[in-house]
Amino acid sequence: MVDSPKNSSGNPQSDPELENLEKMVADKPDSADAHYNLGLALTRRDEWDKSMVEFRHALKLRPGLCEARINLAGALLQKGNYDAAIEESLRALQYRPDLAEGCVTIGIAFTYKGMMNEAIESFEKALKLNPNLVTAHINLGNAFLALGNLDKSVEHNLKAVEIEPRFGMGHNNLAVAFFQKGDIEQARKHAREAVSLGYPVHPDFLKNLDQG
Repeated sequence: MVDSPKNSSGNPQSDPELENLEKMVADKPDSADAHYNLGLALTRRDEWDKSMVEFRHALKLRPGLCEARINLAGALLQKGNYDAAIEESLRALQYRPDLAEGCVTIGIAFTYKGMMNEAIESFEKALKLNPNLVTAHINLGNAFLALGNLDKSVEHNLKAVEIEPRFGMGHNNLAVAFFQKGDIEQARKHAREAVSLGYPVHPDFLKNLDQG
């Protein structure tokens, strides 16, 4: 499973709060920050088309607002426009060559395009910029799992849950990798942890673990 970049803005806002953000945009139409913040709120509602309008408006006002460009790339990923997501991420990296999240977005786009070697290269570049970036480790682990490199998959998923112990997807991925390695005990351990954290582990996989 590919983990797409998320914004760090917390839980979805209530409708009145969204209305306040829309009012801010109406009051300050030339404020890049106002458009950006409204775009973030819209992404939390999975309103990708509307969010992209706001991110693009923010970027028209301030082309160097890399956060808006990366979130635009993330919305493009959600819409399946992988080439455009890569293009926007590369533009962000022109402004901020140290922006590890941009490399992750590019890697995810390559993953969806089936270009796994290019994806791995992008995730590894992200980790050179930020060795503790969980999304880079988890997606790199997924890429290695897809290529059958189970040891590398375990290595990066373990690092992800070491950094963020309550990351259910990491434990699920470890369960899958250990299962494929034939280590049923470790697979069960991480599957249980994923379930306890609320991650939707596939029922058939849990059944296979019980029978293993």
